[in-house]
Amino acid sequence: MREERLRASDADREKIAEQLRVAMNDGRLSLHEYDDRLVQVYAAKTYGELNPLLSDLPVPRKPATVAQRVPPWVIIMWIPWAAVNALCITIWVATGAGYFWPFWVAVPWGCALLIPTAIGLLVQSNQRKPDNG
Repeated sequence: MREERLRASDADREKIAEQLRVAMNDGRLSLHEYDDRLVQVYAAKTYGELNPLLSDLPVPRKPATVAQRVPPWVIIMWIPWAAVNALCITIWVATGAGYFWPFWVAVPWGCALLIPTAIGLLVQSNQRKPDNG
């Protein structure tokens, strides 16, 4: 039995749909083309019906590394915290490194940033997951 005649799974269709989404985001497909192909993806029963939907698109790029998946807004939020705390630690060391007072700058501010960062990343990851229901 050839692969084209094998039945595709829901996971196979989701993989193809994700590749089409990436192609649309890269500007390789218009929204209309993406929508047409997506309809065909979810109607496909076999690999033979799925394969032509990607035939004119380049091979998908490698998945992003963890560092590449960090949204820019997270970096923008945390850069001032890192800079100010580096300055505080420098001052602490320059003044004799006694009681570690930079703790009182780093920890409360860090906690204040950690909460929206965690919520934002959680919401963003949930938006990327397809609905199963």
